[in-house]
Amino acid sequence: MSSMQHAWLGNYEVSSTSCTGLTFARHSHDECVIGVNLLGQEQVWLDRRTFEAGPGSITLYNPGQIQGGGAAEGQPWRFVSLYATADQLAADLGLVHLEFDRSLCFQPELAMKLADAIEGSLSADPIARELSEEALVVLLGEVVSCSGVRLPGSTAVGRGLVIKAQELLAENLHQAVALETLGDELGLSKFHLLRAFQKETGLSPRQWAMQLRTRRAKGLLRSGIAASQVAHALGFADQSHLNRHFRAAYGITPGRYQSVLKG
Repeated sequence: MSSMQHAWLGNYEVSSTSCTGLTFARHSHDECVIGVNLLGQEQVWLDRRTFEAGPGSITLYNPGQIQGGGAAEGQPWRFVSLYATADQLAADLGLVHLEFDRSLCFQPELAMKLADAIEGSLSADPIARELSEEALVVLLGEVVSCSGVRLPGSTAVGRGLVIKAQELLAENLHQAVALETLGDELGLSKFHLLRAFQKETGLSPRQWAMQLRTRRAKGLLRSGIAASQVAHALGFADQSHLNRHFRAAYGITPGRYQSVLKG
């Protein structure tokens, strides 16, 4: 018996699997495959050698590597996976070329963060998915470093470039701005964009855009515009999303806020 969730997050393919005694025949992928084992012991066969990956383990496979294995019969097994082309990962992390040197990293804390980001990207909430993508890119930088790949040094990014990113986000609050778009505008990889933005503001680009979105919503609500119109104008998926984020920021729902203003 097994269950699987699967989705595309930009150029990343992600999945979460819960099963019992599942095994895979020897096979290979065109993409890089990064997995996190959350429950159970995985027996791995990789290019004529075998090893075990228990909970807290991160497995990393290069394109074309022949792999197989799985969990023993009757053993519960839960894991998450991410698939991305080597070129895509390299571009996102500011690398010319990417190839994993190690196939197994035991990093329980990093593994849990990566698993949380992957499972968050399976959410039906588009804003949660966007935030998960940002978290994933930063975490993938850490994972790739653990695998023996040397990331380029931090690019010295001036405050002016971060301000330009903020301006682009502010001009497009009605729609999500892709990380690729921001990176291309600034001449940065996704990884270096996120690191620079976080260092300058303490927030990721989408977190920063959300706080501005809720602030703008407050002004529109104050002027008497209906919450449903405000949600549409500012790019919230629907009014319930506006309600949730507005209440998280200000401790009150939009409807209650307008009622208080009316006295």
